[in-house]
Amino acid sequence: MLLRLHSIARWCYLHRVPVVPRLIKIVMYIFFNCILPAETSVGTGTCFHHHGWCVLVHPNVEIGEGCNIYNQIVIGGAHDGPDGPPIRIVIGNRVNIGTGAKVLCKSGTLTIGDGSTIAANAVVLSDVPPNSLAVGVPANSIPKKRSLAA
Repeated sequence: MLLRLHSIARWCYLHRVPVVPRLIKIVMYIFFNCILPAETSVGTGTCFHHHGWCVLVHPNVEIGEGCNIYNQIVIGGAHDGPDGPPIRIVIGNRVNIGTGAKVLCKSGTLTIGDGSTIAANAVVLSDVPPNSLAVGVPANSIPKKRSLAA
């Protein structure tokens, strides 16, 4: 339901239909306690588990395809607001973000590589390489082990 509302809001935003994206943002906040702006790009196959409960996403975020995003996530700027520096966060394909994780960018661009996992309650402040695990506060990246069966 959350992604259907977001796709409608995104379509209206891209086609410059006024008012509708703002109304959908309010509805998503009331029913899901979630802020997923129409400016945010979400790839196909991405799943917001638990209906995106308590998820906060900055407008300048690009989420790749096939991602799993759990509840109580913050993806945004460390210094948000109109006077803050411009930020951009790019989340690759097949990224898993655990419950309570925070992905914060102070300025510039922060990238989460394809196939990476951000552990529950981790605080990511710098880039995460592809196929790695980010754990801790602040998060450290650890390469994922390849299984012998693969």
